[in-house]
Amino acid sequence: MGMLDALADRIGRGETVEFRPAGDSMAPLIHSRRRVRVAPVDPALVEPGDIVLARVAGTVYLHLVSAVDAPRRRVQISNNRGRVNGWTGHDRVFGICLAVEGVPRPGSAAKVRRPAARTVHAAELTTRRLDLVPLRVEHAGEMALVLGDPVLHAFIGGAPLSADALRARYARLASGSPDPAVVWCNWVLRLRGDGRLVGTAQATITPARDTAELAWVIATPWQGRGFATEAARAVTAWLAELPVGRLIAHIHPDHHASAAVATACGFAPTAHREDGEIRWEHRPPAPPNG
Repeated sequence: MGMLDALADRIGRGETVEFRPAGDSMAPLIHSRRRVRVAPVDPALVEPGDIVLARVAGTVYLHLVSAVDAPRRRVQISNNRGRVNGWTGHDRVFGICLAVEGVPRPGSAAKVRRPAARTVHAAELTTRRLDLVPLRVEHAGEMALVLGDPVLHAFIGGAPLSADALRARYARLASGSPDPAVVWCNWVLRLRGDGRLVGTAQATITPARDTAELAWVIATPWQGRGFATEAARAVTAWLAELPVGRLIAHIHPDHHASAAVATACGFAPTAHREDGEIRWEHRPPAPPNG
């Protein structure tokens, strides 16, 4: 097995590697023996102008992407001198060049393929003013009061639940998702100092899609104090460390406070609408290798 074949194998296992390729076929983008950093790539995100580590005609090397054919799941690769080498399938595109001699290539980090999230349980998280405590059935009594204001449900839907109904709901949540492909993580937000519960946060993780959907609720008396942003930032950072590559939230277009929280956490609105809500998305930076 040649050096680049071995590197492709390591990258395929999820490693990020550095090496110095021989040859000047990619000059002036990459001269011979320059140090490059290559990470696993999601081929569906590759665009013209990216440099990828791919196998073409049995040979693994760095290639410039000159075109993409998304429906047929393939990319056209070339060298920097304009020679088109041909099309290669997504299954033969292993990595993306993140940097040359330490200089990052713009946009490449967002295309790194993240390892699938482990089957996880909600971890205890802390912020400056809050403890995010994994949801338990015994929280239902207090949370029935916390979430009891009908105004709170104007955007999140539904109506306030009784303590018994909320206890049954929390029992279902605590037992985990019935779909083995989905992980439920739920927290109550406890105010430091007096220990009162002030809201909830949740993340629904789908490892196979490298995606998690976030939601947050702050009880009416504690709104406008930044608690939602504090909690959402903590959950966003925790998910990025797993890692999860794409975070989404669905927000009603008139829910300006929730939109502000999403913006503060790095989310941006998309053109997608679902049940009258706007989909917001955030792709956290790739965590450091190792």
